[in-house]
Amino acid sequence: MVELMMPRVAALCTRPEQTNWFSLGDCVHRYSLVLGGFAFALTTTPLSFIEYTFRYNMCWYGNVTGFIMSLAVPVMPAVLCAAQVVKKIKMLFDPSDWQSDGPGRVFFQKPKNPIGSFIWDCYLTQSMYVGQYFLVGCNKQAISHTLVDTLLTKDFWRGRLEHVGGRVPRELARWENSKLMWNYELEDNDVVVKIEDSYLGIGDAFWNHNKDYTDKKSLEAKMIENYTNNEFDGKTALVLELVRPKPELGVHQLDIITMRTPDDDVKVISVLLWADCTTSSSHSTRAGYTIDIETETVAAPAGWYSPFFATMNTPLIGTKFEGVKKACASAIAAHKAVPYKWLTAVGWDCMIMKNDEVVFFEGNFAGARTPRRMFLSAKHFWAFMSVLFWPFKRGGSVLHPFVFTVATEYCFILEVQSKLSVEV
Repeated sequence: MVELMMPRVAALCTRPEQTNWFSLGDCVHRYSLVLGGFAFALTTTPLSFIEYTFRYNMCWYGNVTGFIMSLAVPVMPAVLCAAQVVKKIKMLFDPSDWQSDGPGRVFFQKPKNPIGSFIWDCYLTQSMYVGQYFLVGCNKQAISHTLVDTLLTKDFWRGRLEHVGGRVPRELARWENSKLMWNYELEDNDVVVKIEDSYLGIGDAFWNHNKDYTDKKSLEAKMIENYTNNEFDGKTALVLELVRPKPELGVHQLDIITMRTPDDDVKVISVLLWADCTTSSSHSTRAGYTIDIETETVAAPAGWYSPFFATMNTPLIGTKFEGVKKACASAIAAHKAVPYKWLTAVGWDCMIMKNDEVVFFEGNFAGARTPRRMFLSAKHFWAFMSVLFWPFKRGGSVLHPFVFTVATEYCFILEVQSKLSVEV
């Protein structure tokens, strides 16, 4: 059988050394690894990292603010900590936050210790800033996708999966211009509605036939009620068949991360299981575990992912999950079918149905998921660096060192100047 797992990295992600997760010491330790990654990037590929910093900050904070922030590259961690303080002050007047407001809030819960909470916030923000540099370098298209998906929509992922024979829920209808366009008969299907370019379950709806609607007309009325005259007005939505899990497994989700290797292959680095769900959505999960791909068994608790899971019960340790290998093979094939070489890390969400059939819901650029593994411990960080990134993997590394040329630098300066002139 073809090896599915990435050596060393996958082993560490499957069975991380357990510790007092989200204690003050743990938060400080993980943040220190991010600072180490920052120092490594700045000293080994300074020109590339400086260009990346300007592009990243101007994408996330706006052209003018991001440009000014980036002038302080050598002390960027302190600048981003200050930005976190500003965010905290703003939240005193406007507490809205995409991390805590969406259905996936359990994945972003903060430590109870106020100092630990602030350090964790800094860690989350800066781990993505540093980690995504190691993943995508200075690629403009990739950096823009760390904030907004313009190419990597649900249509894109469904297309890649279907291209390699992956099973996805049928798109019964599509909601566009406040109207349903049907692809299949509704029959007695329950449905899940997903915004085409959304994330973390924002905008999702789960409706049951003969309870929330009875026919096409009443379903369209339900769509008008929930997706017009609000933040979703004008958005395209997919009306999908609501697929059911294998009964004995209950509602769950497999969270698979695949990564492109220096030799342009694709391997799995991590498989998580989100289980003990209280609704039809995995965003209601109350337990997270790692899965051993080789044995298809639940291996260890994922208490490291967020404080919500740090003290959970772990009754599923040792449980067999038939179909995990099949899911990983499909995820690898779909990743290989992606035409964008900058898409080095992909997170795949799927579920095991009856007869151990695997159904995929979507993929995502794993720019936020991967850093949580990369900076989990010193062993994790070293494994990622030595197996995947320059200068340890010189031949076709995931991160290519920046080659200085006058022409390249001049084009970059002109690009920044153009963006600033539009703002000013």
